[in-house]
Amino acid sequence: MTLRNTISQPVRYGLHFVGIWPGTPLPGLHKLYWIVSMAAWQFCQYKYIITHFKSDGLMKTIDCMSITLPYTLLIVKLFIIWTNHGVLREIISTMEEDCVKYAVIDTNNVISKTAYFSHRLTTTIAFLYLASSASYAVGGLVFLRTNDTMPRELLLKMDLPFEAIESPSYELIVAAQVLHQTASSYTFGMFSALLVMVTLHAGCLIDILCDVLAHITTEERDKIRFVAIKHQEIVAFTQRIEKLFTHISLCQLISNTLVTCCLGYLVITATRLDNGLPLLLKSLSAYIVICFEIFVYCCAGEYLNTKSNMITEAVYQMSWYDLQPNNTRQLILLILKSQTGLPLTFGNFSTLSLASFTRIMKASGSYMSVLLAMS
Repeated sequence: MTLRNTISQPVRYGLHFVGIWPGTPLPGLHKLYWIVSMAAWQFCQYKYIITHFKSDGLMKTIDCMSITLPYTLLIVKLFIIWTNHGVLREIISTMEEDCVKYAVIDTNNVISKTAYFSHRLTTTIAFLYLASSASYAVGGLVFLRTNDTMPRELLLKMDLPFEAIESPSYELIVAAQVLHQTASSYTFGMFSALLVMVTLHAGCLIDILCDVLAHITTEERDKIRFVAIKHQEIVAFTQRIEKLFTHISLCQLISNTLVTCCLGYLVITATRLDNGLPLLLKSLSAYIVICFEIFVYCCAGEYLNTKSNMITEAVYQMSWYDLQPNNTRQLILLILKSQTGLPLTFGNFSTLSLASFTRIMKASGSYMSVLLAMS
């Protein structure tokens, strides 16, 4: 099947689930469910951490924080994207219009190739988050079963306002925790998948423009102005992406630095325990996904900057010396605009790039060393 639209269906279904996608029926009910459920969940989780901070050891406290902080980040992400719903609607409508307009000049079938790749990649991201959630649940349940001598504990540590140790309340609450964790993980993955989808779309348009520039002749000088206008539209499109994701990226930076530190500590601690396989199973999968998530954000910024430089290279390779002076001036302006890049930032103060990913992992490793020294 040939896909002619870069909007990924897995992203569409996932964001329908949380009432974000434009045209979702009864979006208020979706938002109400997430607000009520996440608020109650977080209240019980943080209450447990505060209550048992002194009685539990360092490892248990870090274990609780490593799963509580991502839920907090999810709440922040939902509120940010709900308040920027108009920006998301503009992005989606622009993508639909672009796929129609650029189809006329898409001689290499770039839109279909990008749509297919976007569908496969976003599906893989969703599956990876669900697999991590399943691995965490399996590791937690195995850990609970191997500690029959200890009092019953919930899969996710929570201080509930009622007795939850006796059957069947215990089994029902654990089942609810598994379901809620699965839904939250899927939603968490959809934010990364959404960023991947929109950045691939911008890169697809740049590839088409580069192909147009490569085939411009001296008799087709009007195409230079056409490319300049389309490039300005791509710049405006990436600015909307920046507006939607800049504060999400900032929260991602803070949360992921702390969470990777905590999960890395748990992974190393699990390798030193005699019966550390269940802890290793649930911690390692979560650690991989959290690292992958921040890598996706940083890679998206690096990808857009690389694509912007491709415009400059395509202009350099043209027969610009055969053009009229007014056309070469248009090319100079196009080069200057493309050299500024298409930056995505952490809250407008640091760019998303692979160098940023390296610095984040170094900082996380430093904090993890401190925790290991404390233990």
